[in-house]
Amino acid sequence: MKKIVSGIIIVLVGIFLIANNLGYIPACVYDMVISWQALLIAMGITLLFDREPYHNHYISGFGLIFIGGIFLLGDYFDLSMKGFILPVVLIFLGCLFIIRPKNRRWHYHKNYFSAHGHFADQSFKETPIEKGGVVKRDYVFTGAKEKWTYGALRNVEITAVFSGVELDFTQAELATDVKVAVRIKVEAVFGGVTLYVPEDWNIIIQKECVFGGFVDSRPAQVVAAANNDKLVILEVEAVFGGGEIKCYE
Repeated sequence: MKKIVSGIIIVLVGIFLIANNLGYIPACVYDMVISWQALLIAMGITLLFDREPYHNHYISGFGLIFIGGIFLLGDYFDLSMKGFILPVVLIFLGCLFIIRPKNRRWHYHKNYFSAHGHFADQSFKETPIEKGGVVKRDYVFTGAKEKWTYGALRNVEITAVFSGVELDFTQAELATDVKVAVRIKVEAVFGGVTLYVPEDWNIIIQKECVFGGFVDSRPAQVVAAANNDKLVILEVEAVFGGGEIKCYE
């Protein structure tokens, strides 16, 4: 569904440009549609129609639509940041805190770096415990440094919208009963995601980037010595964002 909606939006933009070239579109309407605010709204709409298994990007989708709409209104109705935009943004963020799920347990491993010969890094926050091997995280307008200790991971989805995220997987365990490979999907929209992974993970990166990128910063000898029994397919979609994967040396 997400690809269909994206295709429809691209077709409509093409029709709009043809109509503009024929002189049917007023200049003010053209400037409104062909703008970075409208791009954010379009990306938010595509996230709302993401119906693939395990996906739930409603917060990210509505967030992008909200941000694009607010700044679009600010440009065309001369609304000041102090008088309108900032209070509405605060109300929106407050609502996110109110509706955010509260039934989460937290667990912290103090001796995390002992196996790596490093002192415990207190800057990495505790991570919630979940079962079933499926983990989904949305980071919107935030910065996060987390170390994950999940077991039997089989499907991970990470979305960063206007956010900088560092996730440490070096104590996470992959599911052993998957038929092909563990799947990790990263979506970065005006954000960055850095993943610290164990040295024995064999990671295959599949990426689609628009004004963005995602790189493998692990040493060549680590990549060559990866364990084929621990295969991970890393799917990356980056729009004005990106990230990298690293390992501790």
